[in-house]
Amino acid sequence: MQTYRQKTQHSRFPDFFVVGAPRCGTTSLCRYLARNPQICFSQPKETYFFNQLDNDLSEKELQRNYLDRYFAHFTAGCRAVGEGTVTYLYQPEAIKRIQQFNPNARFIVLVRNPLAMLPSYHQRLRYLLQEDEPDFEKAWALQSTRARGELVPKLCLDARLLAYSEIAKFGAQMQQLYAITERERTHVIVFDDLVADPLGVYQRALEFLHVDYDGQTRFERKYQSRMYRYRWLQRLLYLPVMRHGKVIDTLQRRLYHYNQDNSKRRGLISRLTAWNIIKESPAQLSPRMAAIVRKSLQGDIQLLSSLINRDLSSWLDTKKDYVTYRLLPYWKKAISVSTKVGYQRCKFSPKLE
Repeated sequence: MQTYRQKTQHSRFPDFFVVGAPRCGTTSLCRYLARNPQICFSQPKETYFFNQLDNDLSEKELQRNYLDRYFAHFTAGCRAVGEGTVTYLYQPEAIKRIQQFNPNARFIVLVRNPLAMLPSYHQRLRYLLQEDEPDFEKAWALQSTRARGELVPKLCLDARLLAYSEIAKFGAQMQQLYAITERERTHVIVFDDLVADPLGVYQRALEFLHVDYDGQTRFERKYQSRMYRYRWLQRLLYLPVMRHGKVIDTLQRRLYHYNQDNSKRRGLISRLTAWNIIKESPAQLSPRMAAIVRKSLQGDIQLLSSLINRDLSSWLDTKKDYVTYRLLPYWKKAISVSTKVGYQRCKFSPKLE
């Protein structure tokens, strides 16, 4: 009987995974990586394959359901293959399954100040119809109730998505990841660095993946904060696709087609999706709510700081609660960034992830 690795050693099975965290710049980073000609990145970015895998696969099933579906654009010139499902960070079983198929897999994790990340994450859940409470403070207060299975939105696919305090515990998630895989196979990126020096962050990610720098100097932002115009159309676009009684995708994702750099081709579905989008920034946390979140996550931030050997005390500074959050939408000025060959001009557009 073949081992997991025997099934994948001669295929285009991924050797790196961007596993989280949500609303921390993962979509932007994955777009930059997908444009590198030496990298084959999954289309779409998030496959959720190892979240859903609950039984052994034959080589034929792995080829058909994973490799052919998400990596059909693979070419012989690719030196690295990757995907970017951010929910893997919260499911240790998914990481363990990945390692069964590829013991040498590498993992990239992006983290962000929770006081800036959580309002953005809450709004993203609303956009995806996973959250029906528009007020973040009320949604936070509902966590224990929803953990008991009560007052969970009808369209929510997994109540764990609504556990805001757990989602933002990056220290606990990193500790869990380090317990499963070797630290040298994990690369952590702080969102603040991605904002301040996108080129440097990109180049260090390439070094971690043993891929050559391709000359990129323009790094756009994804996604700008958004909400939908019409709920009925949003429900249609994000209609769950079922297989054997399990949600495996959404109608929108299934009908999208992708360019080589992982951008979406202009088709009916993409036009409908774009038309139904309106710009809407997340509401800032009130001083009272910021204090509640800070108190809840203070120990975890300190844990993360020690794990990645990085001073994150500014995340707990009451005077800096909203600095990054306020400035990012207006980040329009080109910045100079150093490279191995000197200085280059690098534009970081104001689109929010």
